[in-house]
Amino acid sequence: MKLKPVKQGERVRLRDSEAARPAGLPDDDELKARLDKMEKRLNELQVALYAEEKRSLLVVFQARDAGGKDGAVKRVFGPLNPQGSYVQSFKAPSAHELAHDYLWRVHHFVPQKGYI
Repeated sequence: MKLKPVKQGERVRLRDSEAARPAGLPDDDELKARLDKMEKRLNELQVALYAEEKRSLLVVFQARDAGGKDGAVKRVFGPLNPQGSYVQSFKAPSAHELAHDYLWRVHHFVPQKGYI
């Protein structure tokens, strides 16, 4: 689907075809069934990760404000056991943080083995 740019002063109608569900995407029931299956698998993997205690998992979401980070974290990690995971949010980087690589400030929050 080709996106149409919005011109200054033009009214945007979210009911337009450009805002419709993309062609070929499964229906809501199918998506829910797939998500339920993935949530079950994520739970199994979290238990295995914790039991093994050899690795950890660091997930970094980066987007602008209102980019959907909080919703993604809630949807993907919400069903997991909260005792095995930790979420750290960051505000705008300081001048000191900007002087380092973009992952420098997350190094302190790398989870211990067995945790997400």
